[in-house]
Amino acid sequence: MSGSRKAALWGLVLLVVVVIAAIGIPKVLAFVNPPLPPPQPVREARWLDQGWAENDRYWFHHATQGTSTLPIPYTWFVALAEPKILPGKETLFIDSAYMQKLGFIPSPPSGGGQAGPAGGVETAYGYKAKIGGVPAEPGVESNRGLNPAGMPVGFAITKAYPDPTTGRMLPDQVGLTCAACHTGHLEYNGVSLRIDGANAATSLGQLTATLGAALLLTDILPWRFDSFADRVLGPKATKADRNKLHAELKATISALAAGAKATSAIDKRDGVTEGYNRLDALNRIGNAVFYANLLPAKSATFDPLDNYAAVNAPVKYPHLWNTPWFNWAQYDASIGQPAIRNVGEAIGVQAKVNMTTFDQPHKLWDSSVAVGNVARMEQQLEGPNPLTRGPDGRVRGFQGLLAPKWPQDVLGRIDMAKAQAGRQVYALRCQGCHLPPVDDPNQALYSPTLWTTANEHGESYLKLKVIPLSLVGTDPGQAEILSGRKIKAPLALGLQPGVTNPATGVTCFTTPTTPATEMSFGQALASAVQSVVDKFHRDEGTPIKSDAAEADKGNRPNCIQAPPAYKARPLNGIWATPPYLHNGSVPSLSALLGPPAERPSSFCLGNRAYDPLVVGLDVKTCPRGAFKLDTSLKGSSNQGHEFRDAPAGTKGVVGPALSPQERAAVIEFLKTQ
Repeated sequence: MSGSRKAALWGLVLLVVVVIAAIGIPKVLAFVNPPLPPPQPVREARWLDQGWAENDRYWFHHATQGTSTLPIPYTWFVALAEPKILPGKETLFIDSAYMQKLGFIPSPPSGGGQAGPAGGVETAYGYKAKIGGVPAEPGVESNRGLNPAGMPVGFAITKAYPDPTTGRMLPDQVGLTCAACHTGHLEYNGVSLRIDGANAATSLGQLTATLGAALLLTDILPWRFDSFADRVLGPKATKADRNKLHAELKATISALAAGAKATSAIDKRDGVTEGYNRLDALNRIGNAVFYANLLPAKSATFDPLDNYAAVNAPVKYPHLWNTPWFNWAQYDASIGQPAIRNVGEAIGVQAKVNMTTFDQPHKLWDSSVAVGNVARMEQQLEGPNPLTRGPDGRVRGFQGLLAPKWPQDVLGRIDMAKAQAGRQVYALRCQGCHLPPVDDPNQALYSPTLWTTANEHGESYLKLKVIPLSLVGTDPGQAEILSGRKIKAPLALGLQPGVTNPATGVTCFTTPTTPATEMSFGQALASAVQSVVDKFHRDEGTPIKSDAAEADKGNRPNCIQAPPAYKARPLNGIWATPPYLHNGSVPSLSALLGPPAERPSSFCLGNRAYDPLVVGLDVKTCPRGAFKLDTSLKGSSNQGHEFRDAPAGTKGVVGPALSPQERAAVIEFLKTQ
């Protein structure tokens, strides 16, 4: 080591000593290596059978949606070490054990590379066969090369592309897909149950914090940068190349710090901590679309900061099975067309969109969104039309991604006599909102009265009950976002408010309307996402009204609504989706259906241990690094959806108190769904 490097190193050591003396060891360690809950001990990983072939599952987990979620190139991400201040053996940030602490699910490298537990053996990840090289279906790209580094479920490589606004070529990017937020895992007795379409146990806030700490430490600690540079550039890289890499790293950190500073006052004033298992997806999407994407349009008359909103209405990630066949999606029953829901999600996790080249309107709404992949993901979820009939004359029912079945060999045998008694309780107390059970022997759920009239594509959708806040009484935060949040935009962007039916409150964008500069968030989002999808089809040479374009959009018109309400969906697979209520404020079905006063006022998230006795999360312990959910805070209320004796019409009461026997019986029944 040269004299100058030795001097720099000793100067750094002295600085660390001074900082530790000033603020204390615990605070220093919490900043440079944020505490994370330890992963549960796992002796077996098991993907539950939900109707997907293994190669289809792997494709869904790692196919790109065209997103650039992480603010660093792919080559940096797979070379970065986990945040640690002391020199010594480094563990990569993408190491399975570390990513599990952030709530992510390990996934094998495509083609059987060496990464993760057991050196990349697929069975250690719950797969029965080697993944990679085999197309999921004819004409679909091979899984080989999707995930060579063994990134977790929901991480994808977005290949190098030109930024649609600047034209600058971007290197390979790392993007989150819908699988990152909608794939669940629960641990019990050493078995990790992995569930496609279930709510994730991740913390995107902790991912951001730990990634930021890893970048900062790589910048300031010479030994960390040296090993990072070796992995990115190779050990024979020139000094000039290494200096260039270091300069790019510093510039990235500075840009991230500046971005955080610009919104820090709003975040501190209005924000809440999401924690594990929860995300304020709607407000995050709004910030990506109408703040970050419009920053280049800032002027004396327009400030994108007016559109920024702190995250303050976190919800647990919703589960996806059967969702494509519901008449309305989202907890607040707000979005009808799958493309608006899914492309909006892709933009929310940083797919890049050109919303500012007003002098070149032919480039407006260019985007990096992989609309074809996004549409295929939806089609893989939905499967064939559930109302088609088999040779026996009975409808085939929901197909595509199926709800998971309770694994009796892991979680314990179901008491079928008690479950049969619970079926009667369900019919009396639950069915009025959540509709007949999917396995009803008379197929009551598929009665024509419960489905919309078939559209021109021959498709009908299950009409879900939408329950007003005045009745269900749960936390109002998420239900108020789309109508309560307002958006401003330059007139040249051409956002349209749509046409609202005064009788139903439904707003549709099937015919052009006069562009406006101010409207509700829901109207602005529906208009913006439709513009992205239509631009994609025009550039592909696909007529917007063609069968191919309609299929990409889910064969539905772009219509939205924003009622102060939440939808009630069928409860098949509900046992696999704790915590409960839309904001994840109740840890188990036992607590949800029991006396409301006995619901825990606080409990910890981040520990995926399952308790089959209460059918939900095991919250008896709170490991270091877990997130303590305080239900007295904004966005986290555990009130509402209560079974208690009260006068008819009492807000938050959905039925009279259940006896202990009734509660146990209906929970046993729900295990069978």
